Parts: sequence; C-alpha cells; structure tokens
Amino acid sequence: MLSLRTLVLSSAALCSTAAFAANQARVDVPFNFVVKNHTYQAGTYRVEIEPQRSLVTLSKVTDPVESLMWIAGPGDSNGYPPKVRLTFDSLGEGEDMVLRKVQYGAFATPNLDAHPKHKVTATRIVGE
Repeated sequence: MLSLRTLVLSSAALCSTAAFAANQARVDVPFNFVVKNHTYQAGTYRVEIEPQRSLVTLSKVTDPVESLMWIAGPGDSNGYPPKVRLTFDSLGEGEDMVLRKVQYGAFATPNLDAHPKHKVTATRIVGE
C-alpha cells in the first residue's frame, strides 16, 4: 500500500523533472562554429537555462563534456514558450561561423565574439 510520504515524494520528483525539462531545448547547428578560439563541430546542442542563477549552458548532445557556460542578462522576451536562438557571425568566405549570442526566452548572453573588431560579412540565427 502506498503511503502518503511516497505519494508526496513521487509528485515532487515528477514536478522537478518537468521543470528541468522546461528549462532546456535542443538546437541543430548545421555548421562548425568557433567560441573562444575553439572550434565546435556541427550537430545537435542542448541549451539549458538556470533562471535563478542567470546561467546559460550550451553542450553537444553526443559529447556533453564539450560544454560552455555563461552568465546571462536580460534579453528581449521572445514569447512563450521561451524560444532559443543562437546568433552566429561569418567573418568571411571559408571561415567558421563565430557564436556571438545565445538567447533563451528573456535571458541572453553578452556579445561572445572575442574579436568584435573583425568585419562581419553575414549573420545567421539558428533555433526558434
């Protein structure tokens, strides 16, 4: 027979799992890209937000060891459910795209481009 305690703990676990799932999304990045002079391969990435700590994490689904974390500030709210957008800049033909910004709902990273003096030839947004 189930006890009240078991029911309460099970409900709490289900609620926390649902809340965790609501704070993450997957994005397919169809090209290689650069962040902090390190090249990341094209593939599916998980974007997670921790609103209480204002943290955004980007990690490759097939290799979560390769993950990045930033402090995010307020960004433009992009509706509900919160949408994820990765903004990339191209610095020229034959160059890898450079990750400039990660936005998750109302949270966004600052400019991540380590070399903002370079001339941007194109911008591409992945997600939504």
